[in-house]
Parts: sequence; structure tokens; C-alpha cells
Amino acid sequence: MSRYIYSAKSQPYKTVRGDIEAESLQEAINKLNKMGYFPVSVQPQEALFEKQNILNLPKVPVKDMAVFTRQLSSLMGSGVNMLEALSIAGHQAPNKYLRIAVDGVAGRIKDGLPLSECIRAYPGLFSGLYSAMVRSGEVAGNLEQVLKRLADFLEKEEDFRSSLRQALAYPVFVLAVSVLTVVVLLAFVIPRLAGMFTDMGQALPVPTQILINVSGFLRAYWWLLLFGISAGVFTLRRLYRRPQAKSYFDGIKLKSAFFGKIILKAQISRLMRTLSLLLSSGIPILEALDISTSVLTNEVLRQEAFGFRGQISKGASFSRCLKASKLFPAYVTNIVAVGEETGAMEKSLLRLADDYEKEVDGVVKTATRLLEPVVILIMGLIVGFIVLCMLLPIFQINLIAR
Repeated sequence: MSRYIYSAKSQPYKTVRGDIEAESLQEAINKLNKMGYFPVSVQPQEALFEKQNILNLPKVPVKDMAVFTRQLSSLMGSGVNMLEALSIAGHQAPNKYLRIAVDGVAGRIKDGLPLSECIRAYPGLFSGLYSAMVRSGEVAGNLEQVLKRLADFLEKEEDFRSSLRQALAYPVFVLAVSVLTVVVLLAFVIPRLAGMFTDMGQALPVPTQILINVSGFLRAYWWLLLFGISAGVFTLRRLYRRPQAKSYFDGIKLKSAFFGKIILKAQISRLMRTLSLLLSSGIPILEALDISTSVLTNEVLRQEAFGFRGQISKGASFSRCLKASKLFPAYVTNIVAVGEETGAMEKSLLRLADDYEKEVDGVVKTATRLLEPVVILIMGLIVGFIVLCMLLPIFQINLIAR
């Protein structure tokens, strides 16, 4: 039974919206008529989801996807059949887009398609990694174990992102409050004081005059400044979508003294964790490398890792590819080489991912602790300069009066 989203008239000037379950579109319309509604629009949830996905509306958070995957694994491990497990886990999902997608997946499974093929119909929701893992579980006959492993991976990714967001939250908050304080001073406080100084007919000190001019410019042309910032951000985002421009900017990021190392280690951690997950699920190295490369966000590193595929297909080892690259540190090459020699490649890659993730997390937390007093100091100096500029004319009047 499918679910349909409807919009109908209950009274001449009253519109109701909701969803209803039915075997077909006609049955859904008949049910609405029996309820006393005049249907205006009735659409399958699946079609609505695909339309929303084209419009790039909000995607499902990683946390919700991890919870859904773990619940599905637990239900299947308890002996519940796949369709029932999908129905239970899908209806418990907090995200409406995920619920709609799961209903669509269940409908395709009823038509006799495997789960891995069904979820590929929603590429904006289920990644290539997700579908490849599910396919490997179907082939090996251990789908519930693969889903559990996938849920662990998604939770680990979400924990890492959450720790970074928490570390940056306070400095960003302090910066936002400080900028707001400066804007209020320039836009509202200084103009009133400037009017008072003008009435006195006293020549103003140069710093005070400069500050008053800046305040006047912001009050008169704030819309132009806002438009310039918006246009600049829009232009950079459009430019960043071009492969050549993205590669150029990503290369600059990697070459930066401090952020370059953090970005590189974070990307390597993500690559190695994904590779470890795929290889431990029985996916061949070439296919695993293709999928793992797609999770990288840095274009330079992605192109470098993508080039490994051709070398490995010609017989080169993964460690040899890493050694020939100028981007990957020697520590990565050595650990991978040991994993190849001992036959414990998956464990070596996972160890690399954990080590680099901990290192990045520690560096970011240390940097944010240092950033907090720096931001406070800089904004304190700016506010102090503004206050001093406003006090200088008062001091000048007192000296003249004496």
C-alpha cells in the first residue's frame, strides 16, 4: 500500500492538506471523496520526493541515516523480513524525506528488485558507499552485519563532525556578538555623538573625524556593502563549482601553513576509514578505491587518489602508489605497507583513520582555545579604539576650557 500527499477542499474557502494510504491513485481519490473532500492535488509520496530532490531541498542528516540503518540491521538480525523491517524503521525515522524514500524502496522491493538496486534510485539520499555496502551484504548473505558496520561508520563520521562544530561554536559566537556590537556603535551611537560635536563647532581630532566618516558611509551605503558581500559570496560559490577553479583553490588550501595539514589529515582519515569499511565487506580494491575517492571533498587529493586506480590495475600495490605521491606522508605509506605484508590491510587503514582523526580533533580544539582570547582581544581593541575616538573631543574641550 502506497502513501499519497493530497490537497483538497473541505469547504468552498477552506483547503486541507495531508497524506492517505491507498493501493492506487484512484483509490486515494475515492477515499477523499468519501471523507467529504474535493481533491485538488493528489501525488504519490515517492514522486513528490524525487521532485524535491531535483530542487535540492534539505537532505537527510547523517545522524538520522545512522539511526535508520542501525534499526534496520537490528530488525533483520532479529528475524524480521526485509519489507516489515523497512516499514518499521522507516515510519520511526524522524526525517520526512527519509520516510518517503523508504516507502519508495519498499514499493520497488515488492516488484522483486534487490535492496541495493532500490536505494540506487535515490542517489541524493543513499550514497554510492551505502549502495555498494548493501550489495556486498546481499552477495555475501550477511546484510544485517554489513548494515551494522555501515551504521557504525555513519555514527563515527557524525561524531567527528559534531566535535568540530562544538569546538568552533564558541569562537564563532564571540565573533558574531563582537561584530554586532561594533555595527551598533557605528550605526546608532556614533551618529548621535557626532551631532553633539557638530553643534559645539569645535574642530574634531583626525581619528574621530575618520570614525564619523566611516559611520556615515555605513549608514548611507549599507545596502551597497551588503549587496557587494552577497555578490562576492555568490560569485565565489559559482566559481568554486568549476573543476579547474575548485582544484586551484583546494591546492591553495593544502599549501597553507596551518590549515593545509589539518585539511590533509582530515581527508586522509576519511579516505582510509571508507576504504577499510569497503575492503572488510569484501569489495575489490579497485571498486573500493572508486567509491572512497568520491567521499573526498578536496579536488587535488581526489584527483591524486583517482590516479591510483590506473596504477593498481597495472599491478602496482597501494602502498607503492602512496609512496610515489607527494601528498601522502611517509607514515601513511609505512602503515599501509605493513598492512599489505601482514594481510591485515583493513585494520591498518582503520588505525590510520583513527590516529589522524584524533590528531585533527586535538589540533582543532587547541586552536579554538587559542582563538577565543585572540578574537576577544582584537574585538576589544576595536571597541576600545571607537570609545577613545569619541572621548578625544571631550578631552580637547576640557583642555581648551582650562
